[in-house]
Amino acid sequence: MRDVRKNDHTEAWRALLERKIDGLPIIVGDFDAIIGSYAGTTDWPALTFAVELMDAYPSAKIILTVRDEDSWLVSMNSTLLITSKSTFFSHFTDYHLGPQKERGEEEKRRVFREHNENVKRWTKERGRELLVYEVNEGWAPLCAFLGIELPGVEFQRSDDLATKGWNKVVGPGTET
Repeated sequence: MRDVRKNDHTEAWRALLERKIDGLPIIVGDFDAIIGSYAGTTDWPALTFAVELMDAYPSAKIILTVRDEDSWLVSMNSTLLITSKSTFFSHFTDYHLGPQKERGEEEKRRVFREHNENVKRWTKERGRELLVYEVNEGWAPLCAFLGIELPGVEFQRSDDLATKGWNKVVGPGTET
């Protein structure tokens, strides 16, 4: 999410969303133009394209990071869903949650549950392996799934948004 702005990828992601809305195919080359130099992707806006990413990268490992629904809602309500100056994120949140004035708390929760279930279903339909992972589990399940050794460093258990807040990480009044 933070790299989108830092690397000036907002228009490329927005164009992909428009293609998805219009029912046009999204292929590996479309993603490679944005994330081709990365080993993986997480969070917004990539989660919007979970099924397309699965199809574009058939050998990629799939990790669904899950969390308590209440903590997710608090986080969303204090970050992405309050970025009224962000036309970029509003395109994506509107796509997932509908227009801001119509977003009730239960609708947000339904979308959260639906996304997680969709990722599980899409993965199964494609015969792919999936790690359903909670961050509080630490390194062990991640490393086992990825087939790598445990690193010799402690697992980071917080993120910048949680400890510093949106404005300190992304910037006050950020247009992302």
